[in-house]
Amino acid sequence: MAEKNDANATELMSATFNPHETAPLDVVFAQADPSTPYASYASSPNSFIQSCPSLKWGICGTGRICNDFTQSLKLLPHSVPVACAAMTSAASAEKFGEKHGISKCYGSYEELSEDLNVDIVYVGNVHVFRREVVEMMLNAGKHCLVEKPFACSHADAKFLFDLAAEKNLFCSEGMWTRYFPAVERVREILSEGGIGEVVAVNSDFHFPTNDSEKYPDSPLYSKKLAGGASRYAGPYPVAAALCCFPAFPDKIACAGVVDPDLGIDLAGSMSLSFPSPEIQAIDDSETKLLQAKGRGVASINFGFMGESEEETTIVGTKGRILIHSPAHCPTKVTLKSKMEGRGNTESVTWDFPLPDLTEDITNSGGFYYPNSAGLAYEAAAIARCIEAGKLETPQFTKEESLKVMEILDEFLRQVGLFEEEEIEEENRK
Repeated sequence: MAEKNDANATELMSATFNPHETAPLDVVFAQADPSTPYASYASSPNSFIQSCPSLKWGICGTGRICNDFTQSLKLLPHSVPVACAAMTSAASAEKFGEKHGISKCYGSYEELSEDLNVDIVYVGNVHVFRREVVEMMLNAGKHCLVEKPFACSHADAKFLFDLAAEKNLFCSEGMWTRYFPAVERVREILSEGGIGEVVAVNSDFHFPTNDSEKYPDSPLYSKKLAGGASRYAGPYPVAAALCCFPAFPDKIACAGVVDPDLGIDLAGSMSLSFPSPEIQAIDDSETKLLQAKGRGVASINFGFMGESEEETTIVGTKGRILIHSPAHCPTKVTLKSKMEGRGNTESVTWDFPLPDLTEDITNSGGFYYPNSAGLAYEAAAIARCIEAGKLETPQFTKEESLKVMEILDEFLRQVGLFEEEEIEEENRK
């Protein structure tokens, strides 16, 4: 559909889906094979989350992201938080439980791991403790959804995924971006060849931490707590690039801004080059076209010091896709199809409204972060996968988590922040 200047044409080109649509879904989210083309459930997101299977959640942590995830569960009638835990304070857990109507409140993670009523644990504590806590939960027989970053190194991430496989338990990184209807639509366009072959991805995520964090006391700035922009903001644009190329990058060039006093990164930039298994020129009788065959580049940047537009652009041989801001939790995506002649495109935009907040969510303070109602999409998908006996979701696989972690490790190496003891530990694995 071509872009027009008149209001009526603009209205026609924007496809807005009703989140309260109750028609049955045409697709089952938990697909048999992670390589299966991604099908969008976006025409009926409310049906999707309302009809998800039963799942009893334990909440590990009482901070802002744990608040938002717990609030999102209130959109899912069959996914219920039944217990919560703080690391050292029963009082903190009880305050959190009172706010969210959770009856079982523990003053240690170990107590939560022993609760037989808990099916799955959302691990949203400070990520420097992720390996220890997730290992505890897996050994106690709990499925795990683990906030980003999944761990503090590729070695720790691999250890946890291997343990989950050994225990036959679901374990996934909370890359909630992948579950938004807008991103599902992007994956569908890519799988159908809607922009041809991807040749470039540009993705950014800068947010000013001084809006809510006190320098230098916040955990975000703490070397001891594995702070830094690469771990808090970096996973999003890295994952955005990886979803578009079939191979691991063959070249990674990094630059960063390091706080010399704190020993953490405040901003970073990466240029990734992706190899091609096959490159060939094709004569279409009119002109020769060079096929990308998986070859391309990605430009990624992230940081704490300012606020970027936070968009992701995917460039293909036949067009491009814009994931509108905020790209890590988007509700809007635009496809620009290449027409004859440079600069000529036809454009269509899709809007995917978030579900309306319940009275319970509003009365208990709402959300801290933008579009956090969209965490319900992730929780619903996970419930479906666990019911189907799957150990990961097709939207964000263990393999992708490990690739992201490996790239972030490389960034820290190149800017001089990857600790020697971590390197030695990785070599021992």
